[in-house]
Amino acid sequence: MLGNDLNMTNADFNKISENESLIDSTSSEEIDVSFVMTVYNKEFYLPAVLKALLNQTGLKNPQYIFVDDLSRDRSVQIIEEMTKDVKNVIILKKDKNEGISISINKGIALAQGKWIRMLDSDDIFPLNSTEKMIEVADKHQADMVYGTFTKTGKEPMDIAAEYMPNDFRYNYNPNALKAVLGGHFTRMGQLIKRSVLQEAGGADTRVFIQDESIPLRAARLAQGIIKMDAHVVLVPRETNNLSKNTHQLDNDRFFAHYYFLKDYQDTLPRNILAILFSKALSDNWKFVKKNLPHPYFTADFYLYLLSKVFPLKPDFDVLDKMAERFLSLSDVLRSKP
Repeated sequence: MLGNDLNMTNADFNKISENESLIDSTSSEEIDVSFVMTVYNKEFYLPAVLKALLNQTGLKNPQYIFVDDLSRDRSVQIIEEMTKDVKNVIILKKDKNEGISISINKGIALAQGKWIRMLDSDDIFPLNSTEKMIEVADKHQADMVYGTFTKTGKEPMDIAAEYMPNDFRYNYNPNALKAVLGGHFTRMGQLIKRSVLQEAGGADTRVFIQDESIPLRAARLAQGIIKMDAHVVLVPRETNNLSKNTHQLDNDRFFAHYYFLKDYQDTLPRNILAILFSKALSDNWKFVKKNLPHPYFTADFYLYLLSKVFPLKPDFDVLDKMAERFLSLSDVLRSKP
């Protein structure tokens, strides 16, 4: 029951409301890749982020989609100024702040390229990274590609003209979902085939941050995934971001796995269900360990350990109780339809 409390359909969130402002300069030519960026108060980073984004190499006719979640700084003005002479630009100015997952879904719904590459407004892409990702994807007919990232600690503009090496290694896995669940999956700067991502419904809008839900939902439908052993995202000096709120991270990781289990419990194989259950228990344990007194004497710890030794059938009564605890947190941001 609880799994449906926030369950409006993603299609409801993808629609552009009559009060939202949409600027669209997309041409009628075929788009090879659509970049989708969510924006919220990132004027410090945007000049460097856009410099790297607009100078991606090897692309025939890219599209740039910016979804602003009611920024209060100069973010939108910077985007408008730096893209005024660029074709295939869409700027969606939302009329209310709804959260990252809802914002990125509206951008995904507007995408027209064969590929979609998503980024936050403080992610800096090496100039040849998109080109290299598309090359390996096309070579192996893979629907998803991801790489690694590095925290540089540098000023944004100091890394806005970097290239990734040409001699990187990569690994192809025909089972995309198993690869995503296998761990060490970098959720930043992914490249996903548009048809797959749109069919998957983009991010789960019941979860505020999209990082966990998008790869899960896309991988369920994807034919093959590639992991590149190369930095495809450069992270500049950080000022303030949600990753410092551990309650938010624990909450969103848990609900990404929880809702995915709820939604697809009747269609996924038993081994995948066991992995997802173990992931949800692990997400819950991370929270319990940091926040509850005597965590090692809790049933949460016992279940977490048990799931690491044996493949367990999901117990939704247990998960529902964990979900209720997460929903009671007052310092967690939630989507606001």
